[in-house]
Amino acid sequence: MRKKLTALLLAAAMCTGSALLLASCAEGESGKKTTQDPATTTPPDPNADISLDQLPAVDMEGAMIAFAIAETDGDGFHERSIVPPDPDSEDTVDKAVFERNARIEAKYNCTIEIVNYLDNNLSSSIGDQLTAGTSDYDILGARQYDDVQLALDGVVYDLNMLTTDFPEAAGYLNLDASYWAKGYNDALQIGQGRYWVTGDLCLRYSGGYYCYFVNHTKYNEYLNETHGNIYDVVRKGEWTLDKLTEMTEGIWEDRGTLDDKTSTDDMLAIAQPVWDNTNGLSISSGVQYSYRHEDGTIQLTMVRGNKQLESFMTKFYNLLQKDGVYNYGGEYDDAMKKLVANEAVFASGRLNQAELYLQEMEDNYGIIPNPKLSTDQTNYVSSIHDGVQLYGINNNSLQIPEAALILDALELESRKSVRPMYFDSAVKIVYSRGSDDAEMIDLMDASIYSDFVYVWQFSAEMKDMGMWLRGSVKSANGYNNLARVQGT
Repeated sequence: MRKKLTALLLAAAMCTGSALLLASCAEGESGKKTTQDPATTTPPDPNADISLDQLPAVDMEGAMIAFAIAETDGDGFHERSIVPPDPDSEDTVDKAVFERNARIEAKYNCTIEIVNYLDNNLSSSIGDQLTAGTSDYDILGARQYDDVQLALDGVVYDLNMLTTDFPEAAGYLNLDASYWAKGYNDALQIGQGRYWVTGDLCLRYSGGYYCYFVNHTKYNEYLNETHGNIYDVVRKGEWTLDKLTEMTEGIWEDRGTLDDKTSTDDMLAIAQPVWDNTNGLSISSGVQYSYRHEDGTIQLTMVRGNKQLESFMTKFYNLLQKDGVYNYGGEYDDAMKKLVANEAVFASGRLNQAELYLQEMEDNYGIIPNPKLSTDQTNYVSSIHDGVQLYGINNNSLQIPEAALILDALELESRKSVRPMYFDSAVKIVYSRGSDDAEMIDLMDASIYSDFVYVWQFSAEMKDMGMWLRGSVKSANGYNNLARVQGT
């Protein structure tokens, strides 16, 4: 199986002569314009009335559905998504998760348990167990960045084979239902195989949107008079990398080394980590990593000649050179602390980081989407953090149909009961503290994009395109290094 899947992935990653001649990421092999449609949108929910009662009724006779969970960044979001550690927690989201599990366990006469919780990726922690054929785990809660590769190792079950292998499982897993993140899951598919899925079962899926945090006090002090209300800038479609760069002018006080160089001690326009959010900013700038043709074949568009990519890298590099813009690398906590200390107007991050870093902020802060590349883009586009939890079924589980049914029930109930508590209450009210921010979060939620290469970019076969981008945006000629990544 590994040989077959690896061949498929390599075929997707190959830079053929025709691909290298692409004029931009918006042109396909035929030369016709293709559009970057968001992978997930939130139209009126056609399955809004589906309830747990309508899923198949199965008595699992007290069976345990066992999860192995890999955490991300040590923040506990992946554990809390499945079984929070404190059953007596008064946290409203944790309570919603416990109640969700209780309903599912009662319906199916089973238990849902995390039997192995790892503050590391599954690949390095239990990869040997999985390849040796262990049946100790039914569902794998992987982190995308490290563990997407497990599908190539033959240890993750092909969900598209469920009803073929188990005819009695018809109706057990409804991946076309609106409660799943169908577009995102479609992007994960390898050829005709589907090994990983995700959606609102993962708290980091809703909380993993890339965004900018705004210190309202400092924005009003420096920018409101010239640029107007920040939310109106977004609403008018004027929130772009050019606008963000323009807003940095004059916002810098050399308070630290006094050497005319921007440092962590200074008053900053932007506390700007340059890590995974760089990939998120590329997506919001309309960069397309790959294009899936109607026949399922993948065309790599992260190539030389991709004008959208070149423009993004040039504009972002220029932004990083501005006085008052400090590159924090991957130190998000330091960047957020700068915002909290009223020493930065903006900080680049992810939505869930508000809960981690900004709850004690005395002055109000706001949340806005990532900027577009230019006003030529018709809409704001969001993307999900690469640490999002992916769910797959262990190929050697003795309960594959049952695991699939529980996974479907968990996703349905998460959309109906956990997501409203987390997203509408925790995110919109606690995080944002205002209706304007709730509107901004809805804007992000309405347009989530992903594609095959964006998801798989950290696999060995993809030659770490994502890491290349993070390093290359810091170089004036970083775009010219793309040929080396492609091996051309």
